[in-house]
Amino acid sequence: MPRISLLCAALLILAACTPDLVDHDNGRWLVTHRTGEVDYELGGQVLFPYDSDAISPRAYDIVANVADDAKRNPRTHIEVEGFTDTSGGHDGNMHLSLARADRVAELLVRHGVKPERIHTHGFGETRLAVKTGDGVREPRNRRVVIRLIG
Repeated sequence: MPRISLLCAALLILAACTPDLVDHDNGRWLVTHRTGEVDYELGGQVLFPYDSDAISPRAYDIVANVADDAKRNPRTHIEVEGFTDTSGGHDGNMHLSLARADRVAELLVRHGVKPERIHTHGFGETRLAVKTGDGVREPRNRRVVIRLIG
């Protein structure tokens, strides 16, 4: 019994020292908690069709839930980061990734988040979720990360 208690105590101490706490919400999105920041990223879901900034129907509900969290924390600043896969040219991917971030920001506003709280950024293919070669259509790289900061 004392061995188990010591093990539990050690695990609790390690958990308290961990800078990131990751929660999974039924596989719908990945939520990472850091001091003063919450990041939402779709886990294994396709947010955007190939070469498009149209949001998938399933993503509407997910963005609505993030908007609810943002409204419960009105002092947070919101960063929306868009990404692409490696198909297409660099300049086109940068433009497309920003269009994706802008589309998600518009949806957050439609769900009641004040637009002045939101900033969008496009990163194109510079930060891949799944490493691929050039010219590869990888749905998991066509994503957006929404950050609630503050």
